[in-house]
Amino acid sequence: MDDICPKLPPKPERFMDILRQHIRKQGLSYRTEQTYTHWIKRFIHFNRLKHPAGMGPAEVETFLTHLAVHDLRASNTQRVALNAIAYLYKQFLGKDIPDLDFTIAKRQRRLPVVYSHEEVATVLSHLQGVFRLQIELMYGSGLRSAELLSLRIKDVDFSSNNIFVRGGKGNKDRTTLLPQGIIQDLQRQVKYVSLLHQQDLLTGYGLVYLPDALDRKYPRAAKQLAWQYLFPANTISKCPRSGIYRRHHIHSSTLTR
Repeated sequence: MDDICPKLPPKPERFMDILRQHIRKQGLSYRTEQTYTHWIKRFIHFNRLKHPAGMGPAEVETFLTHLAVHDLRASNTQRVALNAIAYLYKQFLGKDIPDLDFTIAKRQRRLPVVYSHEEVATVLSHLQGVFRLQIELMYGSGLRSAELLSLRIKDVDFSSNNIFVRGGKGNKDRTTLLPQGIIQDLQRQVKYVSLLHQQDLLTGYGLVYLPDALDRKYPRAAKQLAWQYLFPANTISKCPRSGIYRRHHIHSSTLTR
């Protein structure tokens, strides 16, 4: 459940908790929160745990140069770190950052790797079961891995041959086409999730995580089949936000492996 933001104290006192609270009040996604807090922590530890309020452009320039020269980070990575630190000072601490003078990481131009139809078929030939279905769905619908894992039963519309992506990149919703060749396999997956959900309900579980306080707006939705994940995890685990035991979607590392 690493894509569910943990609950913060009502009145946070630790620096990082206060920062996380500020990020959430700004309405940024949890992915952005994870990225920003990661690089801000790196920045603080690089400067031997000095408080950011007591640091300035010199420390920022040294850190960004270190990423390019010593860590050999890519230009995109350095830019993400800069965005995180800029948010820290401009938005959170309310301090202006003057023009910075640091070594910019080299931009390496590489041609995108695009698999041919034969190469994709070769990859799929080594997969079976639900993992093959996941990759076929990603390839056929153009889904990102995070979008695939967050799909709910209700997001697959067999009547219109559409897949609804909720909160995709940039926290935007969109639709994409449902590949015709895997419709039967997807329907079997929905039946499997239905049986698994019925079993969870009989054993006292069956709740699923709902984003954006939807559980308060629709208190019964968490037990409905439509809101269950299309690719649920094999085990029930404790939600880091509410402490409730739920069945989440499979972990991203499982899909990667």
